[in-house]
Amino acid sequence: MKQISLLTCLSLLLLLSSCGSSDIAYAPMYRDTAPVATKSEQPEVVLQYGHYSTPDTLHLILRFEELRQLLDLTQAGDRVDFTIRSGNTERDMLLLRDTVQVLPQHRVASNGTLEVPVAIPAKYVAAGNTMQARLWMKLAGQERLGVSHRLALNPNMLRKDFMLLQVRTNAPLLRGFATTADSLYLWQPSDTNTTFRVQQVDYTLQPALPPMSTRQESLPAVPQATGDSLAMAALDTFRLEREGLYLLRTATGATQGVVVQGGTYPLITRVQDMVTPLIYLTTSAEREALYNTQDQKAALDGFWLKIAKDKKLARELIRTYYTRVETANKLYTSFKPGWATDRGMIYIIYGKPHNVSISPDAETWIYRESESTPYVKFVFSKKENTFTENHFELVRNREYEENWYSTVARWRAGITNL
Repeated sequence: MKQISLLTCLSLLLLLSSCGSSDIAYAPMYRDTAPVATKSEQPEVVLQYGHYSTPDTLHLILRFEELRQLLDLTQAGDRVDFTIRSGNTERDMLLLRDTVQVLPQHRVASNGTLEVPVAIPAKYVAAGNTMQARLWMKLAGQERLGVSHRLALNPNMLRKDFMLLQVRTNAPLLRGFATTADSLYLWQPSDTNTTFRVQQVDYTLQPALPPMSTRQESLPAVPQATGDSLAMAALDTFRLEREGLYLLRTATGATQGVVVQGGTYPLITRVQDMVTPLIYLTTSAEREALYNTQDQKAALDGFWLKIAKDKKLARELIRTYYTRVETANKLYTSFKPGWATDRGMIYIIYGKPHNVSISPDAETWIYRESESTPYVKFVFSKKENTFTENHFELVRNREYEENWYSTVARWRAGITNL
């Protein structure tokens, strides 16, 4: 399908000037001096991370991104304090405490984004150990704001002895996805001339099932190492020009999965990228009409206008929905695009949770009761697999049915304060 510019796409769909900002903020805040700022003033910092190992050390690359861009983290970032404990709480045994100062070179191409390297002795990367990283930022005067994130450490991390980098920026691919236009290369800390292979995985995209479904999600099968693949040497430049899931495998057996998408993923710039995530709001008949029409732009206009019955409200609905789609793509991409994952589905329909509890093997999202929405809790279990460390499956239950359908009905009634 012909690609169109974001500006053209949004104007055709009655959109606003941008659908790239996010309203997610899971990390707790800490302040050295001043009272806590109002919610609207608090930055929303998320953490993406990647890693590689050397014989005695795990090297983490922590990428802090302020999604709303209230702050330039390359200017405000001061230091990263981190601890490693034997469990997930402050009561568990403290194994290591250290600090990394934020330096001018700790930045990537995106404005306001920090990449801070942290080295951890391999002996601490044991099952059940948890790392807490707290980024401290300088605000006005003497005030300091701290944003905290937890990472689960496990011995499998020590098997990965390489990183995948983008040629244009030399930045590591930390989110597990690339576009068909990206040029990539594999880097290893050793000087050996290592070879690796790239295989496209035979996997048909399956969007997340509703939370009350009893069906089981099927996982992509790991391709045989002897199957069709492209062989390359470390530092060779390559592009993955077909959309889908790929597996990189080095001679040592270390692997990494990469989801490749067209356009400007994770941002939405193509009409077809706006149609597929509507599976959570539409009937099968509506989806068939959207997929089979010769003018998807007009059909998509018609869908949102039918729901909103007003152009201004249509703009608001579109902004809210696709901002959430883009945030889901950024944060929840696993072996499939973020919008199609369980966490992506819940985030798109319900919005930012009021509370998130993170443990080494699960995330619990809580939506508090309000005048329009009852209390609901979703538990996502982390599932180990070959392709990604970011795959979580929702613990489904038939009791979600009434809540789910009522929330979808509010969307279809044009209610945006969800």
